[in-house]
Amino acid sequence: MPESNQSTNKKRSRTKSPLPSAALPSAGFLLSCDAPTKQFIKSLNESKTLDKKFIMEDLDPTHLLVKETAREEIMRKVEEWMDANVFSNIERVGENLET
Repeated sequence: MPESNQSTNKKRSRTKSPLPSAALPSAGFLLSCDAPTKQFIKSLNESKTLDKKFIMEDLDPTHLLVKETAREEIMRKVEEWMDANVFSNIERVGENLET
């Protein structure tokens, strides 16, 4: 029995990391957002040339790993997009609210 445990341990120690050390990603920023905002950010990324793209990894439906250098631009663009899509209630226009 101990021999099989030792051989298993040897096999585990020989396994390679999924990423070689030369392929480790550069500094990134974990971005959490809702699905519509994520789609907007992905469309921003797609409009960029290949060397200017900022999404490093699409992690799940609400998370992206993006280049740290693009953080401010993304936040500014999302804020502008959200401001353009905010609608306010117009109160008492064309209604007879007195009863």
